[in-house]
Amino acid sequence: MVGRAVVLGVTPAMLLGAALAPSAGALTTEPSLEPEGTAAPAVPADSALPDAGTTQAQVETVEVTAAPEAEPAAAGEVVPDGEETGAPAPDAAADGDAVVLDTAGSDGRLAGELEVPDGFQTVGLSWPAEIDHAVPEMQVRTRAVDGTWSDWSHLERSTDDVDGGSAVRTSAPVYVGESDAVQLATVDEAATFPAGVELSLVSSAKVATAAASTAGTVAPSATTVGPTVITREEWGAAPRCLEPGTGPTWFPAEGGLKAAAVHHTVNPNDYATVAEAMQAIRNDQAYHQQTHGWCDIGYNFLVDKWGNIYEGADGSIEEPIIGAHTGGFNTGTVGVAMLGTYTTQAGVRPSTAQRDGVAKIIGSRLARYQVNPDESTVLTAAAHTDGGRYQTGDRVTLPRVFGHRDTHATECPGELAYPLLSGIQDAAATYARQYAEVAEQDRNIVQAIYQDFLGRPATEADIESWSYRVSVGGAGVLADGMSKSDNYRKVRITQAFQATLGYTPSATQTANYLSQVKKKTRTIDQIEPFLMGTSTYYKHVGGTDTKYITALYRHMLQRTPTADQLNHWKPRLKTLGRAGVVEALWNNPQSVRIRVAATYQHLLGTAPTKTQSDHWVARLTAGKGEDEATLRRAIVVTSKYTAAADRRY
Repeated sequence: MVGRAVVLGVTPAMLLGAALAPSAGALTTEPSLEPEGTAAPAVPADSALPDAGTTQAQVETVEVTAAPEAEPAAAGEVVPDGEETGAPAPDAAADGDAVVLDTAGSDGRLAGELEVPDGFQTVGLSWPAEIDHAVPEMQVRTRAVDGTWSDWSHLERSTDDVDGGSAVRTSAPVYVGESDAVQLATVDEAATFPAGVELSLVSSAKVATAAASTAGTVAPSATTVGPTVITREEWGAAPRCLEPGTGPTWFPAEGGLKAAAVHHTVNPNDYATVAEAMQAIRNDQAYHQQTHGWCDIGYNFLVDKWGNIYEGADGSIEEPIIGAHTGGFNTGTVGVAMLGTYTTQAGVRPSTAQRDGVAKIIGSRLARYQVNPDESTVLTAAAHTDGGRYQTGDRVTLPRVFGHRDTHATECPGELAYPLLSGIQDAAATYARQYAEVAEQDRNIVQAIYQDFLGRPATEADIESWSYRVSVGGAGVLADGMSKSDNYRKVRITQAFQATLGYTPSATQTANYLSQVKKKTRTIDQIEPFLMGTSTYYKHVGGTDTKYITALYRHMLQRTPTADQLNHWKPRLKTLGRAGVVEALWNNPQSVRIRVAATYQHLLGTAPTKTQSDHWVARLTAGKGEDEATLRRAIVVTSKYTAAADRRY
């Protein structure tokens, strides 16, 4: 919100519990913040956090070749999709180094089998672009570890690509679960088969999870503005390459995000656990990196059938990372893939939870760039890639939420999913409005903390730098960062000098006290009482014991000492010294109570209740190492402070 600022009515020198507190009459009595506990929130019982380290996915590549100059043997089991598979073929002439297509059905389809004793869970094909015209459409089926064979699945040619195109063509990877043998077959009659086709077999261990469920409520440790996202660390991603070699891909797009492209991953829909979903994603990443030769997984986000959202390409939560999901239209779009297959043949539609997860992440990401998902936009094709419908430079009008098939000759995201995109778009628009309000709150919090801690407005660069981190970790992240920053410490040092000695410290003095704080010989809150114990302060306030004790009382207790109090403290100057007397008065519960009230007034514009005041006085005088930074942070992370920030900005 842009508009009025609220002046909180606190003497500037009292900023964040510095020297001069406002008088008791200036404090309001409106009920405010309840005492805050310091215990960390409980970890949700339903979590995708690994209990143990995951193993990186491995890709084994074998050649696919036809039997040389040999009449293929009959293979009655090679049948079209959806028909009975029959018994597996007799032993094929596969030696582990290649899949030899040495059997054929009555219709001339070539087929071959490979035993894989070490097992795998994902399969896919790749070949050089120059032989693309000669590679026939292929089917695959796999044998589970219990000996049963799956139905035949079509190895759909992938049209996911980097904007500049790739020298390698591939099929989409297919997650098949734990398997120990694979059969390949051509879809149609194939008298010949080109050299250069390779089969990729991908394997990885399943993630051990604390309580992986299929309830759609998996709650990992990291959250963002909007939906909860399972991070790369949590699903066991491999690192992205250090130097992307495919133009701008896997770097942030200038201008942010304009639209979202929706996909399906062409995996079978029978994955049964979150652990299997994570395994499929890890295997897809390995396939993209090692078979495609890409820097990272191509999608920015993936969503499983329970609605759990997974971070894809590294950095996609924070920035408009250019992935490799919709060749020619990767720049300025967020690629979201639904884990599963939603073709007519598969006979399954995306679940309500999955569609909702897609809408949430699209709404969240587009809201970050002030984009309304419920509109159309004009995108310019960066390149013509394999299967692309448009040429380089073509300007294309698309919905803000479009399907992969809108830009490429592909069924993706499936005949049963595509009609649902308009509903996903409407839901994304609703979420975007909600998330935009939350994002605006984060901006307001950043502005409020900068003003309250540094006494100056936040720049747009400050807001851009911190608003995302606040959205992830809360206002306490910025409060912690601010308390450790040189800028904040210099402000507090200057305030301490002005409040006690009446002048601004020199650069040398500031550097000296800043060094002490960094070395932890004293905290930033201890500089002010330290200065009151110096001979400079003693002389500044009059140079006599009576005037000195009187100044300390007025400074810390906001009143003049009685004759009895003067008589009590003057002899103690000789026994305790100035530093001892200052420490005793500074830590007196009355003095602490005044500073607590001033901090509440400064940050919230209201006085603490008696319960709140008693709570903090007890904590700050208990001798357990808590200081006033704890109080400041506790206030900043509350809904009261958020509401005050919204009113101010």
